[in-house]
Amino acid sequence: LIMGKPLTLQKFNLKVEIQFGSTSITPTECKGDSWKSLGVKLDGALNLERQINSVKQKCSWTMNNLRNIRRYLNEEVKIMLVKQLVISKLDYCNSLYMNLPKTRLRKLKSILNSCVRFIYNINDRTEDLTPYYKKAHILPIEQRIVFKACLLSYKTVYGMSPNYLTELVELDLPDSTTARTRAKPADDNLLLKLPKMSRLKASDRRFTNYAPVTWNALPFYLRATKNISTFKGKLKNYLFKSIKRALKP
Repeated sequence: LIMGKPLTLQKFNLKVEIQFGSTSITPTECKGDSWKSLGVKLDGALNLERQINSVKQKCSWTMNNLRNIRRYLNEEVKIMLVKQLVISKLDYCNSLYMNLPKTRLRKLKSILNSCVRFIYNINDRTEDLTPYYKKAHILPIEQRIVFKACLLSYKTVYGMSPNYLTELVELDLPDSTTARTRAKPADDNLLLKLPKMSRLKASDRRFTNYAPVTWNALPFYLRATKNISTFKGKLKNYLFKSIKRALKP
């Protein structure tokens, strides 16, 4: 696999060939079902355009089938089917969508909006969907990404994550020489060390950069929650309260 910035990839001849004994190894072409890892479709610039298009296509197909039987379903069953058959696809590996441009996330947002409209039979596309998201207890797409990042951070802080994640972040433990502020009280030992600043926008999408910033932004009472199930519930309620602007297409 050959990856890089789009402009960089255009400048160089990518017809690379590696000789391994009597076998010639050439780069695979980025199309169809190639360049897949754990079901996630990658691309040369790692902008996840192929993955997002694939998820949208699968979710749209499922939603079309659900609309055909909507008259036989009540509200409770609709919510259950949407969460199990559609939102599960949106949530799969959604931590990869950290800090993606909003224009790229718009496709996933439109799918989630269509789910809410399906549940509550909303035909007016100008109607504010925020109350319906809260009623169905479904987080919008941006908050779902934050939820996953915070959950992964929680597991690394409390030793529940695998080593390959734990090694990416480090606790910012207080010491006697460190000055304390209101923002960082002396008894707050649950903060993650912030990464060094970088000029590259792509670096903001790395877990090592995104997770500490997102985790440290949570209030202390959330980060100090010992039970993971309780943490999930509190975090979801906290993110619902952070929704301010109207959710429209």
